[in-house]
Amino acid sequence: EIIKDRPASYTAIDRDPDAARRVAAVVGDLGTVRQGEAADTGLDDASADVVVGEAMLTMQGDKGKAAIVAEAARVLRPGGRYAIHELGVIPDDIDEEYYTELRRDLARSIHVNARPMTAAAWKELMEDAGLVVDWVDTAPMALLKVGRNIRDEGLGGFLRIARNVAADKELRGRVQEMARTFKRYEKDMVGIALVAHKPES
Repeated sequence: EIIKDRPASYTAIDRDPDAARRVAAVVGDLGTVRQGEAADTGLDDASADVVVGEAMLTMQGDKGKAAIVAEAARVLRPGGRYAIHELGVIPDDIDEEYYTELRRDLARSIHVNARPMTAAAWKELMEDAGLVVDWVDTAPMALLKVGRNIRDEGLGGFLRIARNVAADKELRGRVQEMARTFKRYEKDMVGIALVAHKPES
């Protein structure tokens, strides 16, 4: 979507070499793609007008989250914006014991130590890096919904994923377990987006 608007420059960073190659095929000569770490991009200080993070912070622990957001703040020019799209939990005053259970079940089902946070916690994470949060919004979580996956992956991508799941019994079991977990906590988890800016001084 960003590339369609033909920004003056575009640099993508992905730690996964396969993902970086796929992104490079989409970006073409409209930008550059580097294999690297979100917490250590190698980009110059104050070199970006906009930084976008898509579904990466949720999978990090507290230190990893803070390091990635600090790196985004470092590469942003004053006045530049940082946008993220992650998993959130509601409400802000969710019961701590229940929240711990949710995170444990989610980590067990997706085999990654996912740590979704409340809107207040996501906002605090941004502010701790010196950013000012301008906008926060949530939407129902739709990670395993067919319509959402077709929109995100395209019909061809969705069919490829579906074919892989159908052909792999172990993978199919994992996806079913994930679906059960997401269904169990459907009322507690949301997609959350935040936009913040780096102050001028």
